[in-house]
Amino acid sequence: MKGTVMKSIQLSLIAAFVLMLAPTMASASGGVHVKHGEISLDQEMLRKGLAVFTDVCMGCHSAKYVTYRNLMIYPELGLSREEADELRGDKGLNSGLITELSPEDAVESYGKVPPDLSVITRARRGAGNYVYSILTGYESDPHGKIEDGSYNAYYPGNRIAMPDPLAWMGHEADETADLEEQARAVSSFLTFIGDPHQLERKRLGRWVMGFLVLLTFVLWMLKREVWKDVKKH
Repeated sequence: MKGTVMKSIQLSLIAAFVLMLAPTMASASGGVHVKHGEISLDQEMLRKGLAVFTDVCMGCHSAKYVTYRNLMIYPELGLSREEADELRGDKGLNSGLITELSPEDAVESYGKVPPDLSVITRARRGAGNYVYSILTGYESDPHGKIEDGSYNAYYPGNRIAMPDPLAWMGHEADETADLEEQARAVSSFLTFIGDPHQLERKRLGRWVMGFLVLLTFVLWMLKREVWKDVKKH
């Protein structure tokens, strides 16, 4: 009876460990072909990504589930009230990051309404690397079939409705490096807002893993103590 209980506890611990690793295993096991964008969630990169998002992306896209108040609350961004007020203009603090492009104008210009980017990195295989790949994937069609500037090496089907948002940077050596840095920054920002509690969860996860290791050791010692007299007989 005691052996059955101990075995059940051990199996439960193993199951908990596997479940904790499942998201990492899933993200690494498949998805669309993407480039590694070296996504970073440090404050400098996130603030740079916020600037790119508000200056470039918000011309067409929204992030309606992220409010200007959120930008102040998240310690990872470290945005002051003055900085948030400068960004929001006459919008309320509880207003989401909403583009001024109307759906009607979007359909007329692009044929469809650009998607909201609040959780785009959680909705695409490759997460932030997918966004980075799309932003740096505009090039000439090697087969010559798509000639209107809408060829993207990393978009499914290769034809994308979104014009290159960073095309103004050009493709000289220095400008290409800057383009990749801008793409990396905004991809990092979108990765963060898609799951703003991920850093806190990872910090907590280290304590949980340490607790599970300690608990496993204690249970193993308990098992030895309980069964030592049985083994003698």
